Amino acid sequence: MINSLRGKVLSINDESITLEVSGFGLEVFSSRSLMSQASLSEELFCFAYMQVSDAGISLFGFSDERERMLFLELLQVKTVGGKLAVTLLRHLDADQILQAIVSGSSSMLTVPGLGAKRAERICFELKNKISKKFSDIKNFGEQEQKGHVSDSFVMEALTGLGFSQGEAVRAISRSRAEAGNEASWTEEALLKASLSLLRRN
Repeated sequence: MINSLRGKVLSINDESITLEVSGFGLEVFSSRSLMSQASLSEELFCFAYMQVSDAGISLFGFSDERERMLFLELLQVKTVGGKLAVTLLRHLDADQILQAIVSGSSSMLTVPGLGAKRAERICFELKNKISKKFSDIKNFGEQEQKGHVSDSFVMEALTGLGFSQGEAVRAISRSRAEAGNEASWTEEALLKASLSLLRRN
């Protein structure tokens, strides 16, 4: 079983990163936070999971063990496979997903490829498990009151302007990292900061 990977980044696209590991180019379907850390020709370390199915072998990459644990919990839900689980982690960060599940806010989980019924099933099947396994989850209601900004609006706006999903993911993550205090942000402010980064690059 492969639990982690380290290698040079050969390419980055909307869904995955290609890592050169011991002379092999491995396609790693990646979470948003991992993709934001990737730079072409630079070394990258990630936690990983290898899934073997009738369709072949797939590798999934995460920035930390917590993301990997959440990914494995998502796989326990019927009809949720590896690529759908990592798609969720590419649109939302781990805290957003955990908070949505614990609070039963299935609408927060509706991202491209994952509809309302499946989102409701994720919340229903995982709520109790998640509450016990992830004891550090912040209170969802408190998070909302502090002005927590969802990335889905910004992601949709950026892709609507012609940027790729990968570009949007990296710009949003970098904007958050550079901002410091995101609690005072609005969706419009995050969009403006992300656009500024994309135009500079």
